Amino acid sequence: MRLVPVWALRPGMEVAKKVTFGNNSLLLNAGVKLQMEYIQQLKKLNIRAIYVHDQLIPDVEIEDVILDQTREKAVKLVQAALTGMRDDSSSNYCRLLNIKEELYDVLDDIVGQLLSANNLVLNLADIRHTDNYTFSHSVNVAVLSIMTSISMGLKKSQLKDIGMGAFLHDLGKVVVPLSILNKPGRLTEDEMAEMMKHPLYGFELVKARHIFNGPSLSIIYKHHERINGKGYPRGLQESEMEIYPKICAVSDVYDALVSDRPYRPGFKPHRAMEIMEEEAEGFDLEIMQKFYHNVSAYPIGTFVGLNDGYIGVVVKNVHGHPTRPQVRIICRKDDFEPLKHFEVNLLDDLKVVVDRVYEDNEIPSYIYFREPS
Repeated sequence: MRLVPVWALRPGMEVAKKVTFGNNSLLLNAGVKLQMEYIQQLKKLNIRAIYVHDQLIPDVEIEDVILDQTREKAVKLVQAALTGMRDDSSSNYCRLLNIKEELYDVLDDIVGQLLSANNLVLNLADIRHTDNYTFSHSVNVAVLSIMTSISMGLKKSQLKDIGMGAFLHDLGKVVVPLSILNKPGRLTEDEMAEMMKHPLYGFELVKARHIFNGPSLSIIYKHHERINGKGYPRGLQESEMEIYPKICAVSDVYDALVSDRPYRPGFKPHRAMEIMEEEAEGFDLEIMQKFYHNVSAYPIGTFVGLNDGYIGVVVKNVHGHPTRPQVRIICRKDDFEPLKHFEVNLLDDLKVVVDRVYEDNEIPSYIYFREPS
């Protein structure tokens, strides 16, 4: 199982993970053999990549950190909560109270699943479409924030508090015009000023309804603040920030970087980490370190070059070691000479490091479609 760009798909490939679109409508189910018309439709819908079973790692499955049905339920509830907050009628208030209870129920499921498998590493990309980006992003930020909080030893009640705040952190974007949210080009100065008001918009929406607690308010209002005072909307200092928005800030930036946006494709995880390191003075160092324990710089299925002259595909990552994967060697670097497959664990030999990440089109097709030896 490997994430393959849509432009690299070929008829006959087998879908490994179901493909949805928009409001979770099913496009392709797992097990479907791709046809050219399916591939063309994926391109038309601007879906950049899907998971397929391939010949390089047919024996490797990529496990999500939470169940698919839990993630789907969470996305739907977050969408209902965020879109419903603009209606201040009494009938909608009761509806929001019910949604709040359902959100806490799904948080129970998420926290339980993460606690029962707390050595899992995030390897699976969450494939999203522009229409539901904010809702899917909110759920991913919640999952990443809870994973980080578990690594930091926070109590279960705190895990649910930070999860709820992360679910709602981008609430204020429901007030920002879609023409700004989905603009494919650079925002104007006025548009950026409007976008930067979303933490305040979200804070005011929640505060006016008296539905969610203090930690949620803190995350909504302060997740774009930075400990060096260079965040927004108020340019707060570290002493003015609680731990909850500090955790959410790291998760929010990482997930935004690796996600496809209307104005750019998502960055590779290793590049997202590099960008965050460049901006590290704005983040809590301990939180960043704990966060990195739970993500992989080179997710399973990534083509990597090693400094010992080999190219391979990542087949395993280990919790706490984001840059030391297990790699299945497939060919030589200098001439792409195919090799009998063997595996190296970068935790066993610290002299061997990943020094390059390859795109699919940089690997010759005779390697990519070769039967494993």
